[in-house]
Amino acid sequence: MVEKLYYHDSYKSSFSAEIVDINFANGYYEVLLDETYFYPESGGQPADGGFIDGIKVENVILRDDKVIHVLKTAPKNKFVNCEIDWEKRFDNMQQHSGQHLLSAVFYKLFNAETESFSIGRDSSHITLTNSNLSEDNIKEVEIETNRLIYSNLPIITYFIGNEELKRLPLRKKPKVDENIRIVEIKDFDYSPCGGTHVKSLGEIGIVKIKKFERTKKGLRIEFVCGFRAFNDYLKKNNYINSLITSLSAKEEEILEKVDKILDENKELKKELIKLRDNILQYEAEKLIAESINLKNFKLVAKIFNDKDMKELRTLSQIITKEKGIICILCSTTNCGNIVISRSDDVDVNINSFFKTILDVIEGNGGGNQKTCQGSGKIDNLDLALDKAISLISNY
Repeated sequence: MVEKLYYHDSYKSSFSAEIVDINFANGYYEVLLDETYFYPESGGQPADGGFIDGIKVENVILRDDKVIHVLKTAPKNKFVNCEIDWEKRFDNMQQHSGQHLLSAVFYKLFNAETESFSIGRDSSHITLTNSNLSEDNIKEVEIETNRLIYSNLPIITYFIGNEELKRLPLRKKPKVDENIRIVEIKDFDYSPCGGTHVKSLGEIGIVKIKKFERTKKGLRIEFVCGFRAFNDYLKKNNYINSLITSLSAKEEEILEKVDKILDENKELKKELIKLRDNILQYEAEKLIAESINLKNFKLVAKIFNDKDMKELRTLSQIITKEKGIICILCSTTNCGNIVISRSDDVDVNINSFFKTILDVIEGNGGGNQKTCQGSGKIDNLDLALDKAISLISNY
């Protein structure tokens, strides 16, 4: 059995080992070492990165209790030098130890158990069984968690037998029956865990809860620890400083300024909508005045090069509020768009011939007896309009 040295020393970042087996599968070499400090993905913690004899380790997986190192190229030597990506390893240690502390505080303050945990690329998540916690409850947990970090309690790991296990106040039950490893925040939290951890709470640095949401599975907490939290602060501080400059405001005035801008923007949007409606009303009246008188109704037909489908629909609706009109409106915005509609008093089923019009522009669309719309190739839009006029003229 491969000796998993990461259980005993999370801080080891370089070591030598002997290759005991190499298999080629799915375009990658799966390398088995006699002993390893590389942590395989498990328990919500990502795998370590790094190099074996200068070859990048693409992934580390645990299969049949064997730690498999996945490489694109096979090492040439039997005895190899290994380098773990320390920045990634320590980041995972900060996130994982921070999660233990955060979960322990949620449990101790509000009896909220952690159902699941994962470390993502940018932030980490836990899902709690108690989804009834308020925003104030969550703030209380965050404050207490960071207060405990400053106490700098030791974090120790050890393997324990089943008899000794019964005497520990475990926060959760172990998932295995043997070789049970305990991660203890000294005299505060006891959890079965196989992950890598820092040596004391102080090395977590800080735990910041970014947001939370209630899901079907419980309360999902998104958080960052250590350097992730520091980098998150730097990024947001840069945003705030940019807003201070752009808005010519003090930091404490930013929210008020932004709210004022949003309110003004809403009013401007209302004005723009009103102006647009007035313009469309004017265009509709002009098109009706220029309509063609057929036997049973008037026909409005026009191709625009500055209107999208939404504007065509709106203009069509305004025109067909008048009695006795069939309206064909097209546009060349992005693609060939066409809308055909009729007034309520016109006895023509638009949907009965609309597919024939769409075929001309090799388009897709549909509708009902009163209104149809579709889009296709611009090149044949003129022909589609002529076809529609020809068909409608027969009614």
